[in-house]
Amino acid sequence: THRLYVVRWPVFDNLNGEGLLLEPKNAKHPQKTIIHIPHAGVTPEQILQNADHLFPLAFGMDAKEIANCRIIIPATVDRNLVQRHQSTLSNREFIYRGAFQLGRHIIGYEVQEALALVDWIKQENPDAIVRVEGYGDGGLLSFYAAAADTRIDEAVVAGYFNARERLCDEPIDRNVFGLLDQFGDAEIATLIAPRKLIIVNCDAPELVLKSEKGGAPGVLTKLSPEIVLVEVEIAYRLVMPFNSLNWLQFIPQENSKRSLALTFTKGNSFPDATERTNRLIAGMDKHTQKLLDQSQLTRREFWNKLDVSSPEKIDATIEWYRDYFAQEVIGQFNDPLSQSKVRTRFYGEEPTHTIYEVDMDVFGGVTAYGLLLIPKDLKEGEKRPVVVCQHGLERDPFFTIDQKLDAGTNGFPTTLTQRGYVTFVPQGIFAGHDKFRFNQRQLNPLGKTLFSIMVAQHQQILNWLGTLPYVHKDKIGFYGISYGGKTAMRVPSLVKNYALSICSADFNYWNYKNASTLMDFSYIWMNEYEIFEFDMANTFDYSDMTRLIAPRPFMVERGHNDKVALDEYVGFEYAKVRYYYDHCLKLPERTEIHWFDDGHRINGEKEYPFLDKFLKE
Repeated sequence: THRLYVVRWPVFDNLNGEGLLLEPKNAKHPQKTIIHIPHAGVTPEQILQNADHLFPLAFGMDAKEIANCRIIIPATVDRNLVQRHQSTLSNREFIYRGAFQLGRHIIGYEVQEALALVDWIKQENPDAIVRVEGYGDGGLLSFYAAAADTRIDEAVVAGYFNARERLCDEPIDRNVFGLLDQFGDAEIATLIAPRKLIIVNCDAPELVLKSEKGGAPGVLTKLSPEIVLVEVEIAYRLVMPFNSLNWLQFIPQENSKRSLALTFTKGNSFPDATERTNRLIAGMDKHTQKLLDQSQLTRREFWNKLDVSSPEKIDATIEWYRDYFAQEVIGQFNDPLSQSKVRTRFYGEEPTHTIYEVDMDVFGGVTAYGLLLIPKDLKEGEKRPVVVCQHGLERDPFFTIDQKLDAGTNGFPTTLTQRGYVTFVPQGIFAGHDKFRFNQRQLNPLGKTLFSIMVAQHQQILNWLGTLPYVHKDKIGFYGISYGGKTAMRVPSLVKNYALSICSADFNYWNYKNASTLMDFSYIWMNEYEIFEFDMANTFDYSDMTRLIAPRPFMVERGHNDKVALDEYVGFEYAKVRYYYDHCLKLPERTEIHWFDDGHRINGEKEYPFLDKFLKE
């Protein structure tokens, strides 16, 4: 009934779609085209050769109708695990990581492959009927493509449509930032109405991805027919006026199995599926890297609303960016902070200071915990400056205050207390390996991040510190190392109570660090699969965050041998900070960078005097 061709088509830039094309022998100008998108890991050839074992082509159509249809089966990127530098990542997660930072997504890339086919079909025949169909990931892509493009006349979604509240459990390449703020599958279905949508309630593909080799864990499980039916009913209720048009058809599981006897003739052998997948991956990565190369110019255009002609004009125009950073990048919870009492407990005593454990409610079920170190030489009525000292990844306050145990921090909260400061060491939520990373997975579909929680925690901590009779509430500084250095960039940008910020062992050309596939220190290759921040590359890098901290003092602490970055990238990004403080704010004395000949650690030689200069004087 059909002739079979191997096809390739342009999508954008370096990305070409590839797959198989079946042209009907008896229809020179077919009026209907089926785009059948396979589940990740299923090749177009398998769709043709194993119709009895996979979701069939042209579901629900009779043989006569199929004989007159053009059929296109695009290849999708699989989830095969590949060793890449320090981590073993699935092919889909590899593309997801960099694209996410650039405000793109592997789902978007593959939807665009399908829509490029729609372009071709409609250019050839504007009246042609286009149907997209798929199973599993193919169902996802068909569903999203039809929702995005009204030129698609009908969509068949099999083994995918479901309640999406557990999106955080699925493979990370399905993580769509902010999706659940507005859309579940029922809401996406309404974007297809009144065009035809067929939901096939068949068994979904099953998969278990583990994280022991660096990639993100994820599972695909069987769908509950009852839950699927509830989501379908929600879609019906949302589009009541269209129910009479029979726009949505629900096929129960018991009616979902059928095979298709499709005959075709082909000439040469099938293409090598692995090589084809590698070409798809390379095309997507090249596009992401092109966007990364352009991102500095994109950010410059994004920042053109900031008037830097005078400090007064900066004050008048910077708040729009702070609000954008809070709402769109970090993700801000608007829940009111708790008014409950703070709980304190004596922990221990040293010759120079006393240590208390502190626990407080923040909002909802969120709490903040830390250690408060109070110098013993406080005089009655005296108010001291405070330094909030944030530890790094997988550390805790007890480890951080020990001057002998933690060589990386040298017990810097204790040292600062001995220098006369009150210090507070909060427990960072970036501990627990997959546990805190799972929290990020829960937050992302809500348009939130781990820093959404941390900003609220630190605001509550500072509110409380400001009530202590021995604390100078206007002299509270922040000093963080490693993941605490990441915190030093983001939290003081939004928590205005902080009088200054010191970023240690983290300051970076951040988006390049996150998304580049050229450098071996990139997070693309690391185990921190939660680190990527959606669309940040087009809006903020570290120098841009310091504009939100300014005109408050800001300092970078950088060891030459610290492998989180190369000196030239740190210097490149810090030069923009220096320009901003020197030229725009006319406050050159309020920023410094301390280079020292060591690695990933607190040095303190110039940092402690920097704190003294702005918190004690």
